[in-house]
Amino acid sequence: MEKLKIGVVGAGSIAQIIHIPILLNREDVELTAVCDIDDNKVSMLTEKFDIPRGYEVLDDMIREENLDALHICTTSFYHYPMSYLALNNNIHVLIEKPVALNTQDAIKLNKLAKSKKLTAMVGMHNRFREDVLTLREFIRNHELGKLFYIKSGWLKKWTQNPIQSWQGKKNYAGGGAMIDMGLPMIDLCLFVLNYPKIHSVRLYNYHLNPEIQVEDSAFAIIRTTDDITFTIEVSWRMHTDKDLVYSHFFGNKGSAYLNPLRVQKELHGKLVNVTPFEENTHRDRYIRAYEKEIDHFIRVVRGHVQNQSTVQDAINAMQIIDALYQSAETGQEIILNE
Repeated sequence: MEKLKIGVVGAGSIAQIIHIPILLNREDVELTAVCDIDDNKVSMLTEKFDIPRGYEVLDDMIREENLDALHICTTSFYHYPMSYLALNNNIHVLIEKPVALNTQDAIKLNKLAKSKKLTAMVGMHNRFREDVLTLREFIRNHELGKLFYIKSGWLKKWTQNPIQSWQGKKNYAGGGAMIDMGLPMIDLCLFVLNYPKIHSVRLYNYHLNPEIQVEDSAFAIIRTTDDITFTIEVSWRMHTDKDLVYSHFFGNKGSAYLNPLRVQKELHGKLVNVTPFEENTHRDRYIRAYEKEIDHFIRVVRGHVQNQSTVQDAINAMQIIDALYQSAETGQEIILNE
């Protein structure tokens, strides 16, 4: 099988820890080049990982390299223009979240990818976690009965420098903690629930740091048209001594918890633990999910499977994000579907 020629743009932690090592461990791809505006990072990565070539400008890499696919691991501001540039040059793209800073740009990307018959996949690694897929199957089979409430959260522990400078600028990040950390939590819930229609949203956001333009913390209430309510709390810097990432699902016959996975059902008048397997460490779960995500992208590009993390799915999530920020601005609940 001919190797896929892949490039990576963006030399931050997600590229260094996840994308580059995983690609280099595969025998069916060739990581031909890396690109970043920081030439020191480019030099360090090409030397450390023995990558053939490095670039400071994406246009140069696209012109010089005969790429089949591009992994976009830059700051959020560049996701849309770089994806659009790659697709226009007939290159498949794997885009780290968010796919764009707003719904309109995400729609443009989706239309371009379809017109070019190219793969545009959004990096939502939760969709490839074993525990999430197991939970999704439990819920699809109505093992928990009728779901009525989900609570989910991602709270980062207190630290002096919780974010990079660009994350505090609305024009570069699109928003604050909600688009950064809330978006993957929203996507996880939508994925597990098999993409329900959303009735309404309400967002309470908090600007605790006057030196940045976006919210540090936020609390969202989301209701589906079939009367499931889920809440999402996020914070870049909560006054706690450890990070907290959780998702709890409650039905009228049982409940389920993530991180770690635990499933409980009411059986014969008792609450019984029916968790199907024991998990490994958080790091193992995290790395395996990314390995499966990148493997899936490659198989989609080769035409072996259907894309399980489409731009259309990202559009649905971005519409919720846009409505949540509208709610925060107006101070009111936003109705999406009567």
